Amino acid sequence: MYPLSEIKNLSTLHSQKVVRVRGRVFSKKDCGRVLFLILRDGMDTLQAVLAKNKEGTPLDDYNTLRKIENESFIELIGQVYCAEKAVLACSKQSIELAITGYTILSRSVLDLPITLKESALTEGKKIDHQTFSSVHYVKRLDNRVLDLRTDLAQAIFRVNDGMLFYIQQYVRGHGFVEIKTPKLIGGASEGGADVFKVDYFGKPACLAQSPQLYKQMALIGDFKRVFEVGPVFRAENSDTNRHLTEFIGVDLEMVIDQSYMEVVHLVYQLLIDLFDALNQKYSREISIIQSFFEVPALTLPSELVVIPFPDAVGLLKAHGKERGELEDFSTEDEKLLGAIVKEKYHTDLYVITRYPSCVRPFYTMVDPHDDRYTHAYDFMLRGAEILSGAQRIHDYARLSERVVELGIDPSSIYHYLNAFKYGAPPHAGVGMGLERMLKYFLGLPDVRYSNLFPRDPNRLHP
Repeated sequence: MYPLSEIKNLSTLHSQKVVRVRGRVFSKKDCGRVLFLILRDGMDTLQAVLAKNKEGTPLDDYNTLRKIENESFIELIGQVYCAEKAVLACSKQSIELAITGYTILSRSVLDLPITLKESALTEGKKIDHQTFSSVHYVKRLDNRVLDLRTDLAQAIFRVNDGMLFYIQQYVRGHGFVEIKTPKLIGGASEGGADVFKVDYFGKPACLAQSPQLYKQMALIGDFKRVFEVGPVFRAENSDTNRHLTEFIGVDLEMVIDQSYMEVVHLVYQLLIDLFDALNQKYSREISIIQSFFEVPALTLPSELVVIPFPDAVGLLKAHGKERGELEDFSTEDEKLLGAIVKEKYHTDLYVITRYPSCVRPFYTMVDPHDDRYTHAYDFMLRGAEILSGAQRIHDYARLSERVVELGIDPSSIYHYLNAFKYGAPPHAGVGMGLERMLKYFLGLPDVRYSNLFPRDPNRLHP
């Protein structure tokens, strides 16, 4: 038996060689005497050819392949040869495969709920295309297994994998230790009522809104730098293009020396290096994604741009936006501010610091010189917040006071509070949603594109 080859590895160097390949039937064209079959494996496609009257080709085999349902998973054996004309319909344009044998490994149904040809059309092409109408994205999510086979989804999740891999590699290289914290907890980790409540053997519990309290406790346990990658649950009834009820959180926490800006600078360099690495390694995937959505090229700063919250408010007011001095930014505020900063500083990536204390969680360090503000910061990309962080209160007495001030029941987090009785180092950190960061890096119109099986207020399947 011939060794199994992957379509992506075949080239003109394999001309005249007999190979065995597997993939899905993407499309077929019967020209009467010759059958053209496009075989797809992920983002790679190859045209296979079978002549009806060629010696050694039974008519039954020709008819079987002619009628095989699209999306069926098959194996082909054949000889590679150089194409006389470029095969524009395939990613492998310089070669074809002359079929000498086949095996049908799994047949698909004839009537597909969505067709990959339809889903693969770019938004611009869909408007002018006469054969296929636009597939509503909700329908694609309802049939996610099929949708994941499209070039768009294949490209997005390859970049998704690369983003997560590089982040982990970077933070490990900077002394961070990976931890895994509980997702079933006894009280809200962020405060408020936006939690999914569950029954824990007759006792109330909830799904963790973040690993915040536990990563701080890990630092008090003398792990100087920790990170976690894991699911985060938010019971926010926000059916928008940037919110999910379950997403992958990437959390960092570290001991600081003099200032929380140590974390800001570390994360800034992480993002700059990350975006550069993704653009280089995944240029093909990013090109495919850009063919679907008209997105301006990402503009990154030559050096870190930091805008204190009061200054950001001033920029908005100077452009006609009336708002309170300590009022948190709305989505529209963020978009407008992104446009202002882009024009003023020529960057899509910047940091806002010193958020008001009235809009930040109880564990956030309040500015000792002005208690209206905090040592909190958000990273903004393309006019949207992609990650949030702050220096944390590390003094037990002050933390306890802050809990009471915000009306939180201390007994609901007493294990967390007690940890600070034994001495805690100054520390700060960040939390980022992987899918949201991918959305704004790639310029996707909806965060659901970057989540494998999205969960939102209206979706609990598939």
